[in-house]
Amino acid sequence: MKRAVFFILVCLTFSARLIAQDTSGAASESVAKLRFGFRAGGVVSYFSKEQPQTSEKLGFTVGGVVEYSLSDNFSIQSEPAYLQQGGRFTRFSDNTRFGDTQTIFSQYVTNSNITMHSIDLPVLAKYSLPWIGSVRPSIVVGPAIGFTMGATDSYERTFLLGQAFTTVNGYQRVTSQYEPYQVGATGGIGGEVSLGGNKRLLIDLRYRYGITTAKKSYSYIDLNAVQGDLRTHTVYFTLGFGF
Repeated sequence: MKRAVFFILVCLTFSARLIAQDTSGAASESVAKLRFGFRAGGVVSYFSKEQPQTSEKLGFTVGGVVEYSLSDNFSIQSEPAYLQQGGRFTRFSDNTRFGDTQTIFSQYVTNSNITMHSIDLPVLAKYSLPWIGSVRPSIVVGPAIGFTMGATDSYERTFLLGQAFTTVNGYQRVTSQYEPYQVGATGGIGGEVSLGGNKRLLIDLRYRYGITTAKKSYSYIDLNAVQGDLRTHTVYFTLGFGF
């Protein structure tokens, strides 16, 4: 988590300096055009349905905002953030079909709860609608790239022992089973509430669609002939403060 916070701060600083270069010749204009903020919120993410037996999981996100206004209605936002992605899936294993009749744990079902700890870097085009009192709605869309810092599996495994079932819980790091980065597309709605001066309350609802693979060659029945790649899709709601 400390590395994620450090990485976000570095990205915010770099983004601010890069954007500020475009306005280095007019300092007063730069101040008006360049705005910052931070936000945090809840996440619902899930794996794609290339294989059945997948479902959603809860998580959270926290990060920053650097916004550069191109006009009164259009702006570009860089939003580096720590983002929990992943999902749940069920895997059915039966080693007796491969001739394993000696191992007592040859038949079992694993329910995995996967958490991917990612640094997400979306760059979004933002269109702001006219003010409605002290509220200004907006629409955003743009590409995003997520870097996988680590992945864990909190699983529940049920074995068939004779005529009885036995369930155990476990936890393991599975970072090597997931791709180091995923490309996605982010879109959503949101808005800001004026708090006086340049202070703002930020409210956003986003959907991040996973374009590239997060986990390759997953099979819900442990067969190479029946497998598919999984992608992550994420919905998140955040509240923040801008200045």
